[in-house]
Amino acid sequence: MTPLETFQSRKIHFQNLAEQFQKQYNQWAVFRAILFVAVAAIGYFCYEFYDFAYTLLVLIIGIALFLFSVTKHLKIKYLRDKNRTLSTLNEDEIQRLENRFTRTETGEVFAEDNHFYASDLDIFGKQSLYKLLNRTHTFGGAKMLANWLLHPAETTEILNRQKAIQELSEKIDWRQDLEASAMLIEEVSEPTHQLLAWNDAPANQKIQQPLFQIARFLPYITIPVILAWILGFVPIYIVLVLMGIHGLILKQIFTEVTVALDQTNRIAGAMKAYSALAELIVLEDFQEEKLQNLKSKIAEASPAILALEDILNKMANRTNPFFAFVVGIPTLWDIQYFIKLENWKANHRENLPTWLAVIAEFETLNSLAGYRFANPTFIQPSIVAGGVFLKAKALGHPMIRHNKRVANDIELIGGGKTIIITGSNMSGKSTFQRTVAINVVLALTGGVVCAESFECSYLQVFTSMRSNDSLEEGTSSFYAELKRLKQLIDEVGTGKQNKASILYFLDEILKGTNSKDRHEGARALMLQLHKTSASGFISTHDVELGDEFDEQDFVKNYSFSSEVVNDDLVFDYKLRKGVCHSFNASQLMKRIGIEM
Repeated sequence: MTPLETFQSRKIHFQNLAEQFQKQYNQWAVFRAILFVAVAAIGYFCYEFYDFAYTLLVLIIGIALFLFSVTKHLKIKYLRDKNRTLSTLNEDEIQRLENRFTRTETGEVFAEDNHFYASDLDIFGKQSLYKLLNRTHTFGGAKMLANWLLHPAETTEILNRQKAIQELSEKIDWRQDLEASAMLIEEVSEPTHQLLAWNDAPANQKIQQPLFQIARFLPYITIPVILAWILGFVPIYIVLVLMGIHGLILKQIFTEVTVALDQTNRIAGAMKAYSALAELIVLEDFQEEKLQNLKSKIAEASPAILALEDILNKMANRTNPFFAFVVGIPTLWDIQYFIKLENWKANHRENLPTWLAVIAEFETLNSLAGYRFANPTFIQPSIVAGGVFLKAKALGHPMIRHNKRVANDIELIGGGKTIIITGSNMSGKSTFQRTVAINVVLALTGGVVCAESFECSYLQVFTSMRSNDSLEEGTSSFYAELKRLKQLIDEVGTGKQNKASILYFLDEILKGTNSKDRHEGARALMLQLHKTSASGFISTHDVELGDEFDEQDFVKNYSFSSEVVNDDLVFDYKLRKGVCHSFNASQLMKRIGIEM
């Protein structure tokens, strides 16, 4: 069964289940209404014609049945919503196969200024690699996926990710269950930095003072006194005095409780989702060592996170004025639950960041595993040792639909090497460079690549493809490109590349100046880069540059071309050896009406 057939089948299956649960949901809604009316009628009948004990018995049984029906109703609602979510999830996968993206997240919030390649390769954006891969829903998962795409992993980590991704790709039921469990709670996408800031903050010393530690037991006196007043055994002024004392005590801790809630309240709703995700991870049986190690770090997370959610939700009740007056003040609610919150932090503060990070990593691995499952023709790249090593066969761009994708072979081995690509306009030079670069990024993330075979070493991709002018900075596009090239020169000159050799991609190099300066500048840059461990690709219309270096052993010339067939330009987007001496600018100008 193809991925498309799998997703279509699962979409229909979950849609049918959702409809069944909707019918059950409606039936239980009717049953609850009938039950309520029946209990009220029978209770009234017993009250009128029998002893009050019978009425009380009917009410007790009726309330028990009603609470049971509410619990059952909520469970059916959850199952309905989850199956709807799973159906939606598979529809998203179907659309994703055609590079149509239903989710709104672009990843641009995680973009880094002056990044080595993110902007040129469309790592983020409306039609981006991030959108193609993203199956995360927690903020931490989304951020980690972006970070993996922005920063290449080292060889050992890449190999471990590959094994984990391969195992997860085969667990479609578990993977989609993980994703759906996160999708059910909207707050799960909220940033966690305030929660972690609260977790990292020192223990609150004020709540540890004897006043509050002793005062927490005061309700054991106050509540019986209130009951005694209700029954007429004590005067009201005693109650008022005790309530006043409670109010004064609560006032002492009001600010601290408010600050703690401000830091945790936005993420409180997501705690149930985090707990469910942790439980799914713990209950699953994994074979790969990386997955087992991650699972071991989260063994106790689910009940602890659920306990945190319970504490935060109960603390938040203080915002209800009626609750605060009737329950909050008599029970010293703020103190009781602030102490519980501080105790929770003392017990789990070392674990919480790890738990969130593990959930985020499983979501990120799940994204790459889902991508692998959806593209069974893509292959797991081989990561080799050494400097610059890149060898690919039938390499295609993963963002180009399979029926329009043209694949090419390429090989670049050793430092100080340059591949010059010449060719006519629109022939595919830029797309080819992006094809190579984005597949290297995928490979160093741990993902599969769009190729028949693919080998590369641990590399740092660097691109200069889109150099735009800036009115704000007062720079032309040419000067912007020069700044970008200086960044490359500085990087290869530092020798601080975290063991990764630079693999550069320079598109239409120095296009913003005259042909003489462009030729001399490109020639000088190539000779300068030849002295370093960096290697890469340069595309240009300057055929003389290719001809000049055609006999040099550190340069290889490749080209793309076009041909005119019945007055139409035809492109085959196939990479050929050698310099291209056939260009199409005059034909393109004629087609728009310029008389040549």
